[in-house]
Amino acid sequence: MQLLAIETSGLSGSVALWRDGVVTERSLAVEGRRHAQTLIAELKALLDDRGVALKNIDGIVVSIGPGSFTGLRVGVVAAKTIAYAIGCGVLAVDTLASFAEQAPAEWSRVSVISDAQRGDLFVGEYRRDSHGHFERLTPVRIIAGETFHAGLIVTDIVLGPSARRWETVADRPRFIHDAWSLQPSATGVITLAARRWAAGDRSDLWTLAPFYLRPSAAEEKRALSEPRP
Repeated sequence: MQLLAIETSGLSGSVALWRDGVVTERSLAVEGRRHAQTLIAELKALLDDRGVALKNIDGIVVSIGPGSFTGLRVGVVAAKTIAYAIGCGVLAVDTLASFAEQAPAEWSRVSVISDAQRGDLFVGEYRRDSHGHFERLTPVRIIAGETFHAGLIVTDIVLGPSARRWETVADRPRFIHDAWSLQPSATGVITLAARRWAAGDRSDLWTLAPFYLRPSAAEEKRALSEPRP
């Protein structure tokens, strides 16, 4: 099984190749957040390095958010275009779930948080099922940072890009600082996707879209400026 993963939901995007259980990852350029300019070049370099032809890829997996509006659009469009061009399947992955997938086996429940701007957080809560895999407890939602923080208890484990910013004192919930927990990665995306892919899970190419959860600031501003009927 050979899968390609695209992760462009954050500042530091990445791509990865899953080849029979072995994962190889390449980072995208961070300067200027030029995901659109570097994504295809890095995918090609990744495949060339591993000696894999694009036409032999079994599927494309892509992180769909929540995250950067522009980054998610770039990643999803690229994934759909490649999948259509080579005639392979495509699979969407919950960005926050890809963090939970990398958590140590002894953790049974985690909260994953990322910046939703304006003092808010995107929050996903995940618990291991009977097979040892994380399942989402509730839909990913937007919560005011202070409200989320106030609702934590001592036994909570919090990870994700905003964990460091919202950390409390040592006798409070555990906030994870490991590198894998602070930035989304194509490795996390493809690790989660490989299991789902092997189980026959696929997304519809034509309806696949980024998961924004709310309009961008520009869209909200435009909506407010439009005359009401």
